[in-house]
Amino acid sequence: MILLERGKIENGQIVLSHPLKLAEGTEVTVQIEPKAEASSETQLQTLFSLPFFGMWADRGEMSDSALWVEGERSKWQKRLTDRE
Repeated sequence: MILLERGKIENGQIVLSHPLKLAEGTEVTVQIEPKAEASSETQLQTLFSLPFFGMWADRGEMSDSALWVEGERSKWQKRLTDRE
């Protein structure tokens, strides 16, 4: 069983928002990962720098992405109603 919980450090101890449902004396392994506080601007820049971001920008059918999505959704609906 693996539990993933968030907590805060207070006076040098990890404090969780609620008690864990584990038997007293249960041995556990603890992995500490400080939560990074990134600004929304930093998060956006990180997203924009991912290699897949904008990968369809040069495709002709993406000139109007809303129209493309509408067309794809109509195909899905057609598949549901045109059963043989």
